[in-house]
Amino acid sequence: MITGSLANSFSIIGAISTFIIIYYSILIVSFKNKLSSNYFLMALILANPMIWIMSNRYMPDLMGLSLFVASFYMLVCQNEKKYMYIGGVISGLLLGVRLSYFPLLILPMIKVLRENKKNTLQFISSIALGVVIWLIPIVYITGLDNLIYVAQNQSLGHFTDFGGTMITESDWSYRIKLFLHTIWSDGLGGYWLGRSFITILLSISMIPILFSSISYFKSNPLDSKIKILIGCIALYVIWILFFQNIVYKSRHVLPVIYFIIVLLSYGYNYLNTNKYNKIISTIFIICSIYIGGIIAFQHKQPTAISKVKDYLIESREPLTIITTPLISYYLKSSGVNFTYYDAHKIDPTIYNYGDNNKILMIGNFQEVLNNKISVTRDTSFYHNPYVNRMWSTINLYLLENDSR
Repeated sequence: MITGSLANSFSIIGAISTFIIIYYSILIVSFKNKLSSNYFLMALILANPMIWIMSNRYMPDLMGLSLFVASFYMLVCQNEKKYMYIGGVISGLLLGVRLSYFPLLILPMIKVLRENKKNTLQFISSIALGVVIWLIPIVYITGLDNLIYVAQNQSLGHFTDFGGTMITESDWSYRIKLFLHTIWSDGLGGYWLGRSFITILLSISMIPILFSSISYFKSNPLDSKIKILIGCIALYVIWILFFQNIVYKSRHVLPVIYFIIVLLSYGYNYLNTNKYNKIISTIFIICSIYIGGIIAFQHKQPTAISKVKDYLIESREPLTIITTPLISYYLKSSGVNFTYYDAHKIDPTIYNYGDNNKILMIGNFQEVLNNKISVTRDTSFYHNPYVNRMWSTINLYLLENDSR
């Protein structure tokens, strides 16, 4: 490995992706003769808590966003054919990096196809070229049969089992509440119950910029690129509300956060450049940097599930573990070799499974146990839910059969 570690590799990819997002965002908004607005847009992207985290996480989201922003510029903001073909190749690459971002590409592709009917085949070929660039190496490494098998099982599991879609998490009020919470708190660093005082300052300082954005778009007709960008985000929001895990994974709103950043940059550009507004904007950026820095630092600390893994590895006695299939899979793949049972499918007489092993329950599933089982809290592990919402608190319980 060139960089010496996987972490370094993803950090470099994150840095390059952030640069691409900044570069093409400045070209898209095109604040001519107003350098301070471009600097503000750059600062918003660099200081955003979610972008900061995703630039260091082993996930393809930020790279996917950078490819979308680049392709959007090529397909929507340029008219020359060479940009159309480059945008097509980038779009094909995006499908390999982050397939769930495909809804973002629908309107830019429709625009190109409507305006370049004579070049439809060439444009589709450019997209196919982008797909071939990543597909051939994957087929070579995994084999076609294995790739199809994994794709089918992953797709089926995502939509019907572990993907957190509306099929498995069907409480719409809860989904929408978490969607809004994710955007405001996780994505923008805004205040929510239990958060620090600095998030209140950030929220207050963001309000004038938000109102300025609204005033700008009320007073000025939307240009075509902003209309298309709004349409892209609207399609994507519908997609994630129905078919993505917005309940447990905040990273799915990253494109929405990017869109809000663009809107805020228009708001700043429209603000009167008096001392008051400069101070407000500066406070907003400083608060964003502070919150992003804290979260980025905490991101380097072990997650709750990682602490559970280390705790179990250090255990010297055989264990029978009751938990969810996903936690079981994580622990097994991390070398924690114990006996596992699915907490949702266990017999209420679970003590018979113990085989004289110590029985440990990861998560609270007392409702499936009979009253002859005594449950004692063993220990608990935590991490900041604004770093990673999934399993931010994990409780471990010891089970004993009172009738023995």
